[in-house]
Formats: sequence, C-alpha cells, structure tokens
Amino acid sequence: MIHQTAIIEERDMIAKTAIIREYAIVRKGTRVGDRTVVNPFAHIEENCHIGSDSFVGTHANLRRETIIGNHSVFGTHSQSEGKNSIGSHVTIHTCCHIAQGAAIEDFVFIAPFFMGANVRRITHGRSIPKLLDAYKIKYGARIGVSVTVLPRITIGREALVGAGSLVTKDVPDYAIVFGAPATIRGSVPEDERIGH
Repeated sequence: MIHQTAIIEERDMIAKTAIIREYAIVRKGTRVGDRTVVNPFAHIEENCHIGSDSFVGTHANLRRETIIGNHSVFGTHSQSEGKNSIGSHVTIHTCCHIAQGAAIEDFVFIAPFFMGANVRRITHGRSIPKLLDAYKIKYGARIGVSVTVLPRITIGREALVGAGSLVTKDVPDYAIVFGAPATIRGSVPEDERIGH
C-alpha cells in the first residue's frame, strides 16, 4: 500500500505488500521488499535496497546506495550517509548516524544516539584530500546508548560496547568494553551469545 501523499519515483521497484506511509519519498532505483514499512516523512535516496519485513522510521534518511537486509529496523530520525551495508536482523535505533561506507553485519543492535565517524582528518574548507576510513560492526555486536566510534575501527563479533563509550581502538570478538576511551572490561558470557 502506497499512501497518496508519498512520492515514489519507480513504483515497480516497490513490493506489492510493502507499506509506504504519508509524505515518504522513495527515489529512483530503490527497491523496497515484501512487508517492509516506510514510515511518514522518511526520505530514501537513489539506488537503495531494503529487504523484506523491515522497518524505516519516521524522518529517517537513507542516502544513495544504502543496503538494508531482511527483518531489520532503521529508526526514527536516523541517518545513513550512503554506500553502507546493513545486514539482516539488525536494529539501528532512534537518532543514530551511520557514516558513509560503514559495514554492519547481521544481528547487530545499536541503541539511540550512536555516532560513527569515517574520516581521520577534518578537511572542511581545506585543500587536503578527504579519505574515507569507515568502521565495521561485526555479527551480533551490541552497542549501548550514546556511543561514538572513530574511523577505521572494527567492533568484533558479539562484542558489547557500554553506554557513553568512545571507541578509539578495535574491539575483539566477545569483548565487553566501556569508557572514554573504551577499554576491555570483560567477556560476553556464553549464555548471552547468539546460538548458545
């Protein structure tokens, strides 16, 4: 179902069972899968792909070439800067910023107010090359409220990053980290691991 106020540039790219709500904008080349819901005022730019049974929040913005898998949530007021790969069974909560080029694997949870960076030097207004150094969040990792991740960081498989952390170094698989800067404080218990 496509609401009459939604702007859809290529209707044949939208699954028949998808729901596009009021004033949402879906640009050309974008595919929206079966039973996926795009909420009011969401803006999805060109050549994005959203899988089946997913959810795009109110006022969310997906820039060019954002890919989201199946059964995933991209929250209200969240921003994907484009050319991102977001897996299946992922929750990216409210007010999160996903920097261009980020790779987020399946079963990742990101709490509200996440901020990811993808450049090591602020080049604004200067004649120096802008080099993207995106981050990667591996399978099943969980990230608490108000976490900042710096460029070129990998957060390991099923790692847990505590609220308010500033992640400046790679996080090993199954590690529990928190603080500013985030440091290893333990290991995720076996019974909290996916598939245990």
